[in-house]
Amino acid sequence: MYMTRCIFDAFKIESFQPPYDTGIARIYYPAQYSGSTNEQDTGLIPADESLAPYPVLILFHGMNTDSAGYRWLAEALAPLGIATVTYQLVSEATYGSRAVTPGIDLEALTPEKFGTAPSAQAAQPILEMLERLNSDSLLAGKLDLTRLAFGGHSAGGTLALLNANQEWFPSLRAVFTYGAHTGVSTALGWPEETLLPFPPDLPLLLMGGEQDGCIAHSARHYGDATPGATARIEQTFEKAVPQNNGNNTLLLFNEANHFAICTPADETCGRGYIDTPTISHHARESLGYVICNFLQGFLCDEQDAFEMYRALEKANRPYISQLARK
Repeated sequence: MYMTRCIFDAFKIESFQPPYDTGIARIYYPAQYSGSTNEQDTGLIPADESLAPYPVLILFHGMNTDSAGYRWLAEALAPLGIATVTYQLVSEATYGSRAVTPGIDLEALTPEKFGTAPSAQAAQPILEMLERLNSDSLLAGKLDLTRLAFGGHSAGGTLALLNANQEWFPSLRAVFTYGAHTGVSTALGWPEETLLPFPPDLPLLLMGGEQDGCIAHSARHYGDATPGATARIEQTFEKAVPQNNGNNTLLLFNEANHFAICTPADETCGRGYIDTPTISHHARESLGYVICNFLQGFLCDEQDAFEMYRALEKANRPYISQLARK
């Protein structure tokens, strides 16, 4: 019997001070339950051999956003043979506070340092953890670490965009984000309305919601003269994303706010209180459909999925408000 299961593990970020140097990860994978005594006693369900080895998605979460909110996506991807890593990391945030962060090296995002080293502090430690698990764990030999994707939401999406560098991560083959852009804060020393570039050749799926109150309310941090729910995302696609034979796509969704990608909504943390209320779940269904086809096409080399992704039009998905390709 097929199941989506996960195992838990941990990783260290050496530059962080204890006890905030440890991240807790969940690695979701397709499992095959046989009902054996060992499975019943331990809860350890073997990986589905028929789908192995699995390409891997590392999902960078938003600030103070519980990674459990993205479990629905991991459960959609596992039956397709894609393993998903989510994680939680408590570290220093702005204003001297501590928060759940995706692990952002702000110094690496200054004008002097940008492009010299990754700003996603958890990325390499997670990859080292996966190497270890691929040699000695329930998933030993089941992970294809030569096929890697980055995904991200909000600040985690910006990390995915700004760390899409195959010199740093040679196995990286695709990137998708929701509610994110490549704008950088003027507090880091950048001029107003700066957009940092996305690299050529890597396929990109850049998504946003027409009701994104968080992006609209954060525009002042970027010196943005045209604040709006999607303006910064559209500007990123127009000005910072290169042509790539139609493999780079901008998708905007009706009835979708900043946290449309998170289920269930968690009002106890994060900044949902500045988001625009919406009760529609249709956008998330479309999000899942598009992400699954995007990753199957570019990460798994599934031609049918690639063709469905490239054939996507607003008429096929009425909750898509804008679609553009480069």
